[in-house]
Amino acid sequence: MEFMFAAIFLVTGVIAGILAGFLGIGGGLVVVPLLSVVLPWVGIQADKVMVIAVGTSLATIVFTAISSTYSHRKNHNVVWPAVFSLFPGLMFGAMLGATLGSQMDNTGLSVIFGVFCAALAVYVTFGKRYVRPVADYAQSRSWLSLIGFITGLISSLVGIGGGTMLGPALIWLGLEARRAVGTSATCGLLIAVFGSFSYVIAGANETDMPPYTIGYIYLPAFFGIIATSVVFAPLGAKMATFFSERVIRSCLGLALTASAIKMFVSF
Repeated sequence: MEFMFAAIFLVTGVIAGILAGFLGIGGGLVVVPLLSVVLPWVGIQADKVMVIAVGTSLATIVFTAISSTYSHRKNHNVVWPAVFSLFPGLMFGAMLGATLGSQMDNTGLSVIFGVFCAALAVYVTFGKRYVRPVADYAQSRSWLSLIGFITGLISSLVGIGGGTMLGPALIWLGLEARRAVGTSATCGLLIAVFGSFSYVIAGANETDMPPYTIGYIYLPAFFGIIATSVVFAPLGAKMATFFSERVIRSCLGLALTASAIKMFVSF
């Protein structure tokens, strides 16, 4: 039985790593739904399944995003001025999102996750691209920081890294798909660091936590997922370099739709 769970976590890491590099989504769209199914099987209390799934997802994204960011940087797909402008909002939003998420029940988190994925799937698949280029990100820090705050808040609340929101937003601002993916993957790293740290702190105050957890992070799932995700994230990043924007947008829409369906069916 332990071998089966280990295999599930390893395969989850493979899928999460590829998606992190290819779509810049941090893998959380795969990790959270799968963990919401698997965690009850390993004895996690029902009322803690979703918050532990979200916290664990963010923790794994730290390592996946490091690998993905490194690959995108080598391919010159990271717009660093945009990252610096988004950073303040990302940091505070991620910390607030984790604080709110740790206080919500399973149904609330599932509904938020499902609605978010469904709405974004519609936009990514059918939305028109109104390009409004921003040439100087350093001069637009105020509103970019606001975008970062909203992104960090929602992403940390549902454990999806941030690229899912920032990728389409940066495309709308005028970045080509490859650079939008690389930049959003880098921002996802920042969200994951501050968000997962906040979930650790929030869970440390609980007295009835399951075994093998640090805060709201389930360690067996964490180590199993990162063991493969960091290896396969560079493959996803390389795929993003060769595929067209239309293919990337279509794949992102499908991933979002599948995740939304999983969350709505689960409650």
